[in-house]
Amino acid sequence: MSILALPELANIPFVSAENLQPPAGVPTGVNTLDDFLLWKGVPKGDLTLFQGSPGTGATSLWVSMTQKAHEQNKWVAWINGGAQLLPTHLVSRQVNLKKLLVVKEPREAEQLFWVLQELITSSLFEVIGCELKEMFFKNHQLQKLKKLCRFHKVALIFVCHKAMRFVNPLFSLVIQFQRDFVTIQRALHRPTPFSVAGSTINANFMPQLKNAARKLLG
Repeated sequence: MSILALPELANIPFVSAENLQPPAGVPTGVNTLDDFLLWKGVPKGDLTLFQGSPGTGATSLWVSMTQKAHEQNKWVAWINGGAQLLPTHLVSRQVNLKKLLVVKEPREAEQLFWVLQELITSSLFEVIGCELKEMFFKNHQLQKLKKLCRFHKVALIFVCHKAMRFVNPLFSLVIQFQRDFVTIQRALHRPTPFSVAGSTINANFMPQLKNAARKLLG
């Protein structure tokens, strides 16, 4: 019987457990969500989908992410589909308007696809949000956007008001918003679905509003 010699292990680089780092993410500002997700927030260099009708908290969570990005002196872009981001509300949530670009949604789908590509490849933005009534991008378009996000390390988040029966697997993170619950339907290396009470989410926003009110009154 021939004996196979083991390869030399001395020249193989090993990484200690202390030096292992999870994939990069952008904090949501909600500790329960950030602690659960591998990225400690939404993934950078990837696609995320927020699904929920107006008033269920999807846009509020995006605003919370914007505030966290601004704490790190990063730029954020938002393509406005219908919900109006009022400056007074954004300031009350400690959003830096000087580092927020708001773009009106183009009428044509192809124009929107072009705008997203331009925003991503500019390498100016940490987070890009895009509000849609329903998801209409085709598979090859999402593939291209995902590839660009990965290269430029941008977190692209679609806020879609109409829930999809079948969610494209190109989305690495999918969060469903309802009035009483927020459910993570898909997340890398995490057991899903994972639900959080809506009151837990809103509780994270109250300190920001109270601090802003003190500044205005003080």
